[in-house]
Parts: sequence; structure tokens; C-alpha cells
Amino acid sequence: MSRRYFDHVYKEICVAAGRRLSRYGLWLLIWEAGGDPDDLRRGQLRTFVEHHLDTFLCEEGVRLDARPRKRLARALLGFDPAHRTPEEWLTATTERLAS
Repeated sequence: MSRRYFDHVYKEICVAAGRRLSRYGLWLLIWEAGGDPDDLRRGQLRTFVEHHLDTFLCEEGVRLDARPRKRLARALLGFDPAHRTPEEWLTATTERLAS
């Protein structure tokens, strides 16, 4: 996929946590889990979500109840990089209006 996938994962986790978390810590944990943050694949992300997401959240001092945790996993695994995110649409629209 691309670094864009990692960027989306990071943003979704931060939104779910309600604050900014360690981007580098997430990058390292995905790498240690066998994923490549610069070229993240859905299978690598699934492994991370199923086995390492709770570890990352715990290391960052974030506790999510079961329902928000499921919502976060669904948002992470449901991301399709073939389609723009609302943030990307807004940025493109703003840039177009500014020029």
C-alpha cells in the first residue's frame, strides 16, 4: 500500500485515544510485529490489530472499553487506500479553492 496506510492507522488510533500518541512507538511495534510501516499491508495490519494493538495502547497509558476497541479495529481494518479519506477530500477542496 504505502506510508499513507500507516498515517491513517496512526490518526485513527490517536482519535480513539483522545490524544496524540507516540508515532515512533507505533512504527516500532508494527515493525516488531513483522509489518513494514512504509509499505503496510492489510494482512500485516490485521496481525498487529489482533495481537499487538492492546500492547501499544497499554504502553501509551490508554484504556479502551470493548465497544470502542471493536470500533477502532473495524475502522483500521476497513480502511481502503483506493478511496480518499474525508480529511484528504477536505484538503484537496481547500487547496483548490485557495488557488
